[in-house]
Formats: sequence, C-alpha cells, structure tokens
Amino acid sequence: MDSLLHIAGAWGAFGTMATMLLCFSVFFTLYYSDPRDREPFAMVITILALTLCLTTVALFPIDIFLVSRIMNSATGLRHEWATDAAIAHMQDTVRIVYYVAYGLIASFIFFWIPLSYFYFEELEEDQGVGSRLWAALKYTFFFIIIAGILLVTGLFMKPNDHEDVDLDWLRKILANLDGSGALAFVAGVMALTGMGVLVFYTAPGLSLLPLHLLGGLKSIPAKVTETHAQLAANRERQNAILNRYTPGGHRQMSDRDRHALNELQREELILENRSRMVQGVRDSWLNRCQFIIRPFQIIFGLAGTTLTVLLIASIVVTTLDSLKEEVCGAPCGYILTRPHIPNPLNLLFLKLSPFFPVDYVLMVMIILYMFWATTKGIISIGIRFLWVHLYKFRQAATPPQGLLAATMLLMLSLAGLGYSLTMSVAPDYSMFGSQKYCNHTVITERDCGDYPALIIPCHIGAPKELCTPTVTSSFIFKIILGTPALGIAFYYTQWLFLLMFLFALLFNIIQGCRNGFGVDPIDESEDDEDDIEVRGLLNAMSADGGRRRADRRGLLIPGGGASYGSIQTQGNGNQAGPSSRS
Repeated sequence: MDSLLHIAGAWGAFGTMATMLLCFSVFFTLYYSDPRDREPFAMVITILALTLCLTTVALFPIDIFLVSRIMNSATGLRHEWATDAAIAHMQDTVRIVYYVAYGLIASFIFFWIPLSYFYFEELEEDQGVGSRLWAALKYTFFFIIIAGILLVTGLFMKPNDHEDVDLDWLRKILANLDGSGALAFVAGVMALTGMGVLVFYTAPGLSLLPLHLLGGLKSIPAKVTETHAQLAANRERQNAILNRYTPGGHRQMSDRDRHALNELQREELILENRSRMVQGVRDSWLNRCQFIIRPFQIIFGLAGTTLTVLLIASIVVTTLDSLKEEVCGAPCGYILTRPHIPNPLNLLFLKLSPFFPVDYVLMVMIILYMFWATTKGIISIGIRFLWVHLYKFRQAATPPQGLLAATMLLMLSLAGLGYSLTMSVAPDYSMFGSQKYCNHTVITERDCGDYPALIIPCHIGAPKELCTPTVTSSFIFKIILGTPALGIAFYYTQWLFLLMFLFALLFNIIQGCRNGFGVDPIDESEDDEDDIEVRGLLNAMSADGGRRRADRRGLLIPGGGASYGSIQTQGNGNQAGPSSRS
C-alpha cells in the first residue's frame, strides 16, 4: 500500500507540474510574441513544443523519486514490495513515457517546427492555405530526410564490446542495446546539438542573469535626459547644414551635405522613437511599482548567484574527476564510476532526498533557472546562424519566425540539459537518487544491524541486485556506450561550456564597470532602426519583405502609396527640414 501511495503521489506531482508548465508556456509565448504579427499555427506549435520539452525534463525528478523509494535506508536492503517484477513494471512505465516524449520531441524538431516556420514564410497575397502548406512541406522534407538518416544510422550502428569493463551494471546496459538504439542515437544527436546551444547561449546567459537581477533597471530620468540631449545635438547639426543654403538661393546642396543630412534625419527618427519608448517605460505600471519589485529582484539575484556558483562548481568538479577515471575512460565516454572529489550539488540533493518534495522542487528550480538563463542568452545575443543575425528576441516584439527559431533552440538546450544534469551536475543522485545499500555480508546474508556505518550510498560499482539505476541514466548510458564518440563529444562540450561561461563573465563584468550593471530601460541596438523601417518611416520600406510585414500590420497607406513619415529628398537640391521640432 505504501508503494502505491508513493507511486500515485509521484505521478500526481508530475501531472500538477505538467499543468503548471503548460500555463507557463502559454504565458511565455504571449509575452514574447508580437501582438501585431501573431500567427495562430506558429503560436500553437510553440506552446506545445515548450510544454512537451519542459515536461520531459520535469519527469527526471519523478524518475529519481521512484527509484529512491526502493531501498530501506535503515537496513540498506530493499523494501518487501520491491521485487524484481514490481521494479520492472514501475520502470517500464517511466521508460514508455520517455520513449513517447522523445519521439514527440523529434517530431517537433524535424517536422512541426520547420513546417510552421516555412508555412508562415510562404505568406503572400492571394495565396490559399493549400498552396502555402504544399510549399512549406517541400522545405520541411529536407528535415525529414535528416531524421531518416539519423534513424538508419542508429539502427545499423554496432556498439563497442567493452570486454575490459569489469562493472556488471555497465555490461548489463550494453547487453540491452536493441532496436531502441536508433531512437537513442537520434536523442543523442539532439542532446549534443543542445549542448552546443548550452555553450553559446546558456553559458553567457548564466553569467549575465544574476548581474542584471542584482543591478536592476538603470536610471530612467538619466536616460530621458541623455536622449533629449542627443536629439538637441542632432537638430543643431541639421540646422548648421541647412543654414549654409539660403532658401531661394542659387547654391545647390553638395552631395556630401545631402548624404550627411539624410543620415541625421534617419538618426533623428531613431532618437524620437527611442524617446517615446523611454517615456513609455517611465509611465508604465512596472516602473511605478519598482519600489515593490526591487527587493524581490535582489533576493532572486542573490539566489541566482548562489545557484550559478553551485552549478559551475559541480560541473568543474565532475569534469576534472572524470579525467581520473580508471575503469573505462574515453572508450566509455568518460562515465564517472567512482567519484574522488565531493560534488556540492550532488551532496545537497542526497541530503534533501529524504524530504520529498524538497529535492523535487530544487531540481525543477534548476531546470527553470537554466531555461531562464538560455532565454536571457537568446535575448542578449539574438538568434543567429554563425555570424549572421536572423532575429531579435524581445518582449511583445518577436516575429513568428523568431519565436519558432527560439523554441527550437530552447528545446535543444533542454535536451542537452538532460545529459548535463545526469553526468555533470549531480551524477550519483541522478543515477540512484537517495538509495543506500548494506556493504557488509555475514556468511551469505547482508546484515548491517550492528554496522550502520556500512550502509553507504549507491554508486555504479554497487551490487546490481540491490541498487537500481534511474531510467534517465540508463537511457543516457545507452547513448554513450552505444556511440562512445558522442560521449567523448559530450565531455569536451562541458569544457567549452565552462570556458564560454568564464569568457562571458569577464566580458559582462568589464562592460558593467564601464556602463553599469543594470538593465537598459530600452533596447538601443539596431532594432530601433528596424522598428522604424517596419512602420514605414524610412526609405528601406520599399523592400518586399518589409512591405509585406507592414501591410499585414496595417501600417501602409491603403493603395500602396508612400509610407507614413517617409523622408522626401528632392533631386534638385531642395531639402526638407528636420522633422518634428518638438
């Protein structure tokens, strides 16, 4: 009866968390999507993809909880209900959920997200749904071919024998490599790609997030004063150019002055737009409630700093410890069998595991914090392909394509996070939870009644008939043992993650010392100009892509005429004066 209550309670907690994550995904999508440019299909795919991936990662603590209840920590032996059949049935349920979840994640990455992305890209006037869908399917077919190649590769890939491995548990996992290895290989490739996302987005975000939380919002009155000063200087420079040419005179404006005036007029529009944004932030309810929000920001900043230090310290300890691995080493993907250096987060989880759901809440907090850090990295760096900037990710200003691309990055990062949590952040806890076994035998029976100090935590070298690994760790070990090259790549991406975090931390500290550690009330990047172009305030509005987006938002004059606020430059040398002289 106790076992049924534990299992029912665990799945009940998982169902509650899944519902909360669904609500979070809906809020996240609405918060970042552009309200003037929302595509229902893209938004639904984004919500479902985020919910699926977050829920899959949230299944990890449930897996740990279930195996932790197998052993009696007082005796170091299994509970009476924990027969091999009962344990197999319990883990088969978790395993089926994992396989279904990873299959759905693969379908979103290789089909649904590309389909919705290209479906939106094919939006043209007088184009039906069928033609758009067919055009999107043609582009999506390329991703389907990649998925098929990965499945076939995983199906026919022969794992190494590892005859020199003297651990029964590892040999048991190796013996269980079967047709599911194809799905494991695809999941491994997705996780490795996700590790790349962790390196280039999560590591910088992890270094920047606590600094921004502790720094808060930069002074808005100072930003207003700065913007007004820049506007005044801009208009003075325009007047200086215009005063050289008397209205009605015979002297024509030189090409150099005409080009300088055009650039100043563009800059003036950007500064006016920025001034309106600053004033909007100043008058917003969020700014008026800063005196209430600020203490919570500091608390979250301190908590985030502590969590970041623990995460980085744990990854450093495990990564260094793996270099001392003597059992198998690189041929087994640097699986850590016997830790030599204490891992701070691993020890913390083992201390908290008897007090469920405290350890579950902490694990979910780490998952959401890493998700938050990845989002922060995407906001700061932007969505890029190599050095090419594709989209900015901003509150209420992200186009559907940018939202789908960000969703793809976030899904991959969470797939990579599953490996990082299991192999680096808290390896022992992730593999065996709080299980402890009796390491003392009297004749043929294990009995630690007189030797409670010999009841020790389970590890990879522990007897397999006592210690039961989590489904998550078994799945990841199946990937690593089946394809050791993936395990080696996983290991070295951890080093890249640490190096990128250190580089980003130094960069952010130097930038903070120069410009302040707070968050700018507005984004002063090239998006100021992009926003103006989309609204038709610059001559670049003539581009087909920009015209189509602006027409969809209702920002063009009906009939395809000139855009609102466009700058008119006459070829005979007569120039319009500076725009609004407020």
